[in-house]
Amino acid sequence: MNKLLYIALLATCLMSCSDFLDIEDETKISNDEIFTTLGGASEAINGVYFELSANDYYGVNMLVLPDLKGGNLKINDLTFEAPQSFNYIPSFEFSHTVEGDDDFAEDTYQELYEFINGVNNVVSNVDRIEDASEIEKAQILAEAKALRALAHFDLTRFYAQPYSYTANAQHLGIPYLKTNVSFDEKTQRDLLFNNYEDIISDLKYAEENLGTPIASEGALYSKAYMTKLAAQALLARVYLYKNDWENARVYASKVIEDGGVSLLSNSEVLSYYSNNTPTREDIFILDKSGRNNGAVLSSTIGLKEDRAVIYLTVSNDILDLYEDDDVRKQLFGQQLERTISTKHIEFPGRKDHYASVIRLAEMYLIRAEASLNLPVSDEVQARADLDIIRKRANPNAANLQLSGAALKEELFLERRRELAFEGHLFFDIVRMGRDVRRVDCNALQNVNVDYPSNLFVLPIPEEAILYNDQMVQNPGY
Repeated sequence: MNKLLYIALLATCLMSCSDFLDIEDETKISNDEIFTTLGGASEAINGVYFELSANDYYGVNMLVLPDLKGGNLKINDLTFEAPQSFNYIPSFEFSHTVEGDDDFAEDTYQELYEFINGVNNVVSNVDRIEDASEIEKAQILAEAKALRALAHFDLTRFYAQPYSYTANAQHLGIPYLKTNVSFDEKTQRDLLFNNYEDIISDLKYAEENLGTPIASEGALYSKAYMTKLAAQALLARVYLYKNDWENARVYASKVIEDGGVSLLSNSEVLSYYSNNTPTREDIFILDKSGRNNGAVLSSTIGLKEDRAVIYLTVSNDILDLYEDDDVRKQLFGQQLERTISTKHIEFPGRKDHYASVIRLAEMYLIRAEASLNLPVSDEVQARADLDIIRKRANPNAANLQLSGAALKEELFLERRRELAFEGHLFFDIVRMGRDVRRVDCNALQNVNVDYPSNLFVLPIPEEAILYNDQMVQNPGY
């Protein structure tokens, strides 16, 4: 993918930290050249996909921070002697500040809006492509809108309280940018309710118009592109976070029953993480083959060749959740006398394993949770879906006999076991209205945090507030 092209499309956003979310029209010359042809538009959308795996997005932060905050990970060294570890302390101890000094979470806000700027640059120029059919233009627009929905959804997970925080989500969300703003425009935070309406609208357009991805011909991994199935799976996740149980169940069922994907077997689980080839269980992945970043994710939480230091280590809180016969208990290893996850492995060329953003196992867990929370709870379906995931991991596991609150607790624990180190735990805790409870935790403050809490959202960065008098800071910062 052409990173240089993507950087050109975002050049004005990076001109100054003073114009967070502001974009001047200095990309016009580049756009005149790029969007003349379908090939140029394909390069542009490829550049957007490339930025999904930036370190401040799914390359590291989106997968690491939720597990660090939630209790699956802990910091190996809390001293200034290990800068890579030290910069994770604000996330670990819920001690973020608006200045964001020495905080790896600080740049996530800007990274995601830069990503959205790149997406919107594609959206606003699709009609200018001279050699594309209307179907091809709709395909490009659908891919861009699906990516735009994903980024805004992720922003809400970091910077807004969960949907159920107020009745009908009538609390502040984030600015939803459908077009790039000019240098003199001010952006405002919308209600979270409206954010979700926009996210769902973009995904519904994507579902209706996605076909064969324009840029996927000859690509190493076809599942690294947004497809109709990926849009449906993302809709299932969004509806789950919205507590729209009926639609979450409907969309999870669409993916499970009609998506053409299937779960790997018990005997394939370990090889899934040791081989760098997408499988029949993957729905949407990140292709990291084009990034030369020294396998940052593997260095941070995974299996790293020639490792000299451990930054984050696996907590006993997650290790103790696996039964001895559970194959997932084998997805841990030892380096420098510390426990690490082998879900993320360095491959030749100092590259990370591809990352699965959405895979089929999550859909079974979504359907189980949605079934449990329907007005008339369907515990039979919930137990059946949970047993599919449990018995894939441990064929000797007994059938679930739980009901009520005990079944809901088992659902939470099964999500934690199955989706560990894939960027879900803390977000699950918050959206379910649970308290953060960490036992094997060496944090010096906020080891446990009760729901609700101002600490459960990140602060809007100082620059975004300083240069925009319409921007409202999160309470407590």
